[in-house]
Amino acid sequence: MKKLLLGLLITFSFLISGYLPVLADEEFDYVGGGFDWLYLTNDQRKERVVEVFNMMFPKGYVTNFPKGFLKDKLKQYLKNKNHKIHYDAVCNGYTHYRDVDLQPFSMGKSKVVYMYALQYTDAPQRTFYYDATGRLKFIDFRYGGYPEYPFYTKKYSIDGKLIRAMYLQNQDTMYIFGEKGTFVGIKYGNELYGFNYDPTQH
Repeated sequence: MKKLLLGLLITFSFLISGYLPVLADEEFDYVGGGFDWLYLTNDQRKERVVEVFNMMFPKGYVTNFPKGFLKDKLKQYLKNKNHKIHYDAVCNGYTHYRDVDLQPFSMGKSKVVYMYALQYTDAPQRTFYYDATGRLKFIDFRYGGYPEYPFYTKKYSIDGKLIRAMYLQNQDTMYIFGEKGTFVGIKYGNELYGFNYDPTQH
């Protein structure tokens, strides 16, 4: 009797540890659900990438702004009028100053700030990136329910060319696309799972 009970216990333990993760694969949501990337086949990953891409680019291809369009529309932001104040603040470790949120960018282990991001608290859908002299270099546009998840962002150069697009499924999961729309990979936490695929060719 003891051997029978022991055998049943081992079998039950095996079922729990060996089979449940595979069965649980069916429970994950598609876009907007839990992190299921590692459970997907390559074909399923391609389908996911295409779905996310089509959500961000409904025409099925990457769109850029016409030459000179952003420079004309963002004239008042081309040079940060409060550059010295903002640059000094970000170099001294401030992440918020009056009506803006700040983020520094430095090279390697160097603490020299070569660029900083500026986001006005009353207009969080855009982030402006300035170089160390206060000239606008890039801009992020956010779409969807930001700051609630999910939402996506598109980063453009001041010349209107797409630099990067990202779909943020939640605070831990991010789908990253390059300048021509090629999928770079999915970032989950601090890990990047690369998957080179061009969704415009599907």
